[in-house]
Amino acid sequence: MKIKSMVMVTLTALAALVLVACGGKSSSSGSNSTSSSAPTLKTARVKTGTLTAYVPAGKNTDWLKNALTLYNKKYGTSLTLKTTDVAPAVPMVQKITPMLVAKQTMPDLIMLQDSNAGSILAKFQDSFYASQDFGFIGQYGKDFYPAKMSYAKTIAPNKKVYGFPNDWGTSMMFYNATLFKQAGVDMSQVKTWDDLIAAGKTLKAQTGKNLLYMRDTGELDTVKNIAMELGATLIDKDGNVDITNAKVLEAYAILKKIQDADIVSYGNTADYLKIGQESGMIQAGGWFAAMQQTTYTSGKGDWRIAPLPLVNASDKPVSPMSGGSSWYVAKKAKNPVAAMQFISFVLTNKDSLDEYLKLTGLPANTTAYTSTLANQTFDYYGGQKILQEMNTITKASITGYAFPYTADLDTYLAAASYEIQKNGTAPKTALADQAAKFAAKYSIKVVQ
Repeated sequence: MKIKSMVMVTLTALAALVLVACGGKSSSSGSNSTSSSAPTLKTARVKTGTLTAYVPAGKNTDWLKNALTLYNKKYGTSLTLKTTDVAPAVPMVQKITPMLVAKQTMPDLIMLQDSNAGSILAKFQDSFYASQDFGFIGQYGKDFYPAKMSYAKTIAPNKKVYGFPNDWGTSMMFYNATLFKQAGVDMSQVKTWDDLIAAGKTLKAQTGKNLLYMRDTGELDTVKNIAMELGATLIDKDGNVDITNAKVLEAYAILKKIQDADIVSYGNTADYLKIGQESGMIQAGGWFAAMQQTTYTSGKGDWRIAPLPLVNASDKPVSPMSGGSSWYVAKKAKNPVAAMQFISFVLTNKDSLDEYLKLTGLPANTTAYTSTLANQTFDYYGGQKILQEMNTITKASITGYAFPYTADLDTYLAAASYEIQKNGTAPKTALADQAAKFAAKYSIKVVQ
């Protein structure tokens, strides 16, 4: 009996040690939980710890910092933040892929463009927590732009939403109202691309300024924007490449009209915003507003924001996608639970959303645009309520699809544009050739 008692005591002690090692640590700790149950919005709040974030410097980093102050005050937590400046597209993919391959400790928050996230999730889906499993999508998903949420549901192979949705971009027109006024052009009467081409001719005749910028290595933005206005998604819902259809061909026909009118300034991609600033208009996503105001201060009061012109005056407005980003949380992060709790607050709390609006950020959460701050006027844009204007444009966003190769399609479209412009290749021939190359590279079909 004595031996049995000693054995029982020993087993009980060992069990206690195992429990402490596997899950006995308090939820107030900032360490990574190894509990078998996945964290949710109901998980006890992490009180302390340092959150590391890979995020581009600027408004998104500033937003995180400002929001953390609000978060700590609201919940009585004492979290700190350490950020590393990484651009959210290809540089982020290049930065985190080797870490995922080597199964290294990951940053707690990763900001990644949606069009690039597919290439990561295709290989490392199981290395990330899903915002859908966390309960974020079920509780808050309805508050975000439908096009953003529809796109988010197509990114991962299992069609589960992994990202915590940050923003959703649509292409719009930034135009120099002062310059057009000097040329005698009333931009309120410019409704179609044909109208814009006519306005561009007048602008150049009266001021010597070109209408817009295009890449000298092959135009991309104008073609994509017009095609999407017509309803072309370029990659269809089944993941097949669809760039040879009549809508894309019509976009190239309009592109030729613009180029033949001799109202284009050509240059390299790195200088397109600088060149655009000296032209009549710039095609860009809403993100450009924050950059334009701080980088090109001499343009204060001259510029305005409007939807891109329609192809036909009777068309229903459709805003082209220009990209969006989301936050991702890896399972091998040091503080993933704290990260998901914090970013859920950042993206949904009214005061936090206001902090983003102050920075001319454009949250994908539509409730942000009901605040007083969302109705502020901007001197740079002649007193325009640009946050409301951009929100209206974004509501009309086309619904598209994400696959691991989505971002790479731009390279093939640009190559087709170059062949058409420089070598005189027929658009249908150039597009068919590039579609075939793209399809072969990714083992997909070409939509006929």
